[in-house]
Amino acid sequence: MYDSFSALSKEKQIKIINAAMKVFAESPYSKASTADIAATAGIAKGSLFYYFRNKRDLYCYLYEYSCKKIYKKIHEIKALEERDFFERNVKIVEARVMAMMECPYILSFSLRAYYEVDNAVANNIKSINQRILKDAYVKLNDNVDIGKFKNKNDANKVIKMLIWISEGFIKERMAEGKLNLKEIQDEVYEYMKILKYGLYKEGM
Repeated sequence: MYDSFSALSKEKQIKIINAAMKVFAESPYSKASTADIAATAGIAKGSLFYYFRNKRDLYCYLYEYSCKKIYKKIHEIKALEERDFFERNVKIVEARVMAMMECPYILSFSLRAYYEVDNAVANNIKSINQRILKDAYVKLNDNVDIGKFKNKNDANKVIKMLIWISEGFIKERMAEGKLNLKEIQDEVYEYMKILKYGLYKEGM
């Protein structure tokens, strides 16, 4: 479906992907301009529509690309081999940062797209979520040890907390122009220790 785009060099593909993610991350779907995307990517608007039939196709391509890329990074660093709840989730944070090093707007774009309500793309996003994210979510939480928690119901709350914490660090470091994987990992570990102390059973 995207043969002409796939035929481009990887460098040019990433340049267009990053330009489109930036524009879509900064505005709702209806207000995002394909002219701005083309200008940011340094290509003609006509070329953009040669690679993608229309704005919706580009948006859906980017969202599916984002989901698959982050999940691929999670596999590459063997995050799912970690059985400890906290260790696995810190690895997942690490995978997200690795994806951002290649595509700086991948998280902000994918989050906005996930909650996009515009009728032009909402059903497409839901379809991608059902096809990719639903299965991924099951795998991310499969065979993880939550037996160390004082209250097992706290696990889902902690996942949300770790996401908020990591996203806060990532945004802060991006604003400073210092997206350093080791620094973010160390900071998340510090908060993880605090959460472990409060939520794990004694001696765990």
